[in-house]
Amino acid sequence: MDTNTNPPLLEWTAPAKVVHERSEKWYLVAGLLCAIMIIYGILIGAWSLSICVAMIAGLSFLIRNEGAHVHRIRILDIGIEFDGKPSIWSDWKHFWILRGEGYHELHIESRKPLTPDLVIQTGEIDPYAIRDQLSQYLVQIDHQKEKILDAIIRFCKL
Repeated sequence: MDTNTNPPLLEWTAPAKVVHERSEKWYLVAGLLCAIMIIYGILIGAWSLSICVAMIAGLSFLIRNEGAHVHRIRILDIGIEFDGKPSIWSDWKHFWILRGEGYHELHIESRKPLTPDLVIQTGEIDPYAIRDQLSQYLVQIDHQKEKILDAIIRFCKL
């Protein structure tokens, strides 16, 4: 599929995820929970638990200041191009726009069983313009809520 000959109906760049501001209190609580889990793992003889928790805490510490990757999204009349990788409309089922505090997030559900859903921040572009363009090709789900795991991740600022 040659997407260079088709002018985009809509195009934007946006971060991969919402960047959460974490306070010193957040780091203190997270550090205490990790320390408790490591000590608990040592006390009950679950060394693998202690090692995993320590590795996760260490990796989180190392990547804490890394910014979110910025994606480039293009909506074309033949499909969606995400970071230069095109897909056609028949690859997708439906979409919804999740409204969060200070951001909008576009979710497009895949038809293919092993292909992940597309989750895109809308960035500076009007989410209603995205909805108007996508609704020409895909069905919009109006009352879709975020998945429980996504809500936990957002609540814990992970």
